[in-house]
Amino acid sequence: MKILVVSSHEQEYGGGEGRAAFEFALEMSRRHEVVLLYPGRAPRTLPQGSSLRVYHVRSVDYTVPALKGSELSALLHFLDEFSPDLVHSHTPWVLGAVVQAWAFARGVPFYYTGHELPSRIVDWGLVRYLRGFLQSSFLHLLARTYIASFCRHCTGVVALNDAAARDIRGIGYRGRLHVIPNGRALSLYNGTRPTDISSRDKVLTFVGDFGPRKNQKFLVEMMEHLPEQYHLRLVGHEVDLRYRRQIEATMEPRLRRRVTFTGKLDHSRIPGELARTHLWVSASLMEVQSLAVLEALASGTPVLGLSNETIDELVDAQVGGRLPRDTTPRQFAQAVRQLCETDAASYQRMCAAARHRAERFDWSNALDLTERMYRPAAARPRPVRRGTLAIPLFLAVAQGLISMLIYRTLQLIAFVTQLMPPAPARRYVKSPLAVARRPTAR
Repeated sequence: MKILVVSSHEQEYGGGEGRAAFEFALEMSRRHEVVLLYPGRAPRTLPQGSSLRVYHVRSVDYTVPALKGSELSALLHFLDEFSPDLVHSHTPWVLGAVVQAWAFARGVPFYYTGHELPSRIVDWGLVRYLRGFLQSSFLHLLARTYIASFCRHCTGVVALNDAAARDIRGIGYRGRLHVIPNGRALSLYNGTRPTDISSRDKVLTFVGDFGPRKNQKFLVEMMEHLPEQYHLRLVGHEVDLRYRRQIEATMEPRLRRRVTFTGKLDHSRIPGELARTHLWVSASLMEVQSLAVLEALASGTPVLGLSNETIDELVDAQVGGRLPRDTTPRQFAQAVRQLCETDAASYQRMCAAARHRAERFDWSNALDLTERMYRPAAARPRPVRRGTLAIPLFLAVAQGLISMLIYRTLQLIAFVTQLMPPAPARRYVKSPLAVARRPTAR
């Protein structure tokens, strides 16, 4: 079977969405003939021996394709030449819209995997820098309406978990909906041995791009309530330098020695980071299905997190702990100590349960479920469609031009805001999730 996979990011960018789409295409290419279509500034280097092919669309950065007339014409010619049996897009935006229009005109089955919640899709990315109109309910309504229309023109839609499925249904989509989780190469993590919980120094780790949605500031505030032997490692691309500076402005000198900002690490180094970790911690405000949490569990590392879509799905007392959203940093620190100061036998049971919890996310299971979804549409003959590409392609290209303009504007806003001085340092800055609780007078 010939499959075209569409991504909105290069592998190295876009967080878990970019990695998930690339790895999906790479793993599926072991079973089928696969081409990965993605925007980027340079062709990617593929693993040695891989049968995956790529079609690279020049972009203004790492996510917005620069689809001018000649490039759009070349892309459409390639699509006709490759003539995939089906298309699986991991993005509803510019490239996804262009290929959906082509697939509709050619009668090719088109599937879409959503990596964001449609009801909160504007909470991702650089839109967080804007205020007023662009953060209003109007923009949310516009985005929801577009995603609902995009989904209605799909052969089938994939939700990563039940929370995502409910959200997709919530925007009015009534078509075929399949729940298929992300896949992971569990063999990379199965060899990780549990960390010695009896050691004096305790290492806490969080992996994720820096930004308010990931809420690293809460974790730093939590460290103020832990003894000196506790250390926090924050791993991730610093896409929001101002946010990092705001965090550092609130840190006392003694705390700086116990909090390490590693920056972005090559993904091959993540198993090593997990091998030294006693507890993986998260205060993220929103995670549809975090690859970092899956990898932590697969390595046998207990996870403690504030309630979000991923934590609610995967984490409980057997593999660590799940805390309410209104938990304060002090309460979170108490939960950390309870887990890290448990006896060795209880800790080993948590590690074993964590590894077992991740077993269903092996790529073999995810691909089997995906192929089962493909079969009915792939077996049917293509319908003869005589519809023109002109109108849907015009709309898709217009979306691309508008996206490019908005993206450049957001880049300028982000650059200016990062040049601004950080907020004055304070002893305690309330987290977006935390509810400050002052002791009542007695």
